[in-house]
Amino acid sequence: MERVSGYSILEVLWTMAAAAAERVLAALRAVGEARGRAGAARELERLSDHMLRDIGLHRSQIGAALREQRPWS
Repeated sequence: MERVSGYSILEVLWTMAAAAAERVLAALRAVGEARGRAGAARELERLSDHMLRDIGLHRSQIGAALREQRPWS
């Protein structure tokens, strides 16, 4: 079996395939998270200003609240 820098071609191909699979999974996770944020934004946009105020948000803060990785305060 042919070797590249001490690795067999199969080892190189396997490593490349695993790296590609990781990138695809990361992209799918990012798409899923974005879709989740979009759904949450739609739900929050449907609330009245009074209801948003009750949960501590102003309408202009919805996007920022969904992008934060910490509880909104």
